[in-house]
Amino acid sequence: GRECANCSALMWIIPAPVQGTWRLPQGEMTLTQRFQMVTGTLRRGTGRASITDGRLRGDQITFTAGGARYSGRVSGNTIEGTVTAGSSNEKWTATRAGRGG
Repeated sequence: GRECANCSALMWIIPAPVQGTWRLPQGEMTLTQRFQMVTGTLRRGTGRASITDGRLRGDQITFTAGGARYSGRVSGNTIEGTVTAGSSNEKWTATRAGRGG
């Protein structure tokens, strides 16, 4: 067949399904997904932060919440990654909450 230089540009990377509730050690987040765009709410203790700027590229998720930048990799029912706030970098993990409510 004929080689095509930019065929890979046409390949659609299917975003991982992340819609729903996720538990974090310090609280929980609720994500709403529309294709590769992600919005939602992050609850930590009594505080709530809006999740903005959310993007999915395949299994890579990035978003901003409460002035911190989150990036991570979605793997089934867990997300693991790094959160950057100012000059500090921390690991973060989220686990998908059970479907039963």
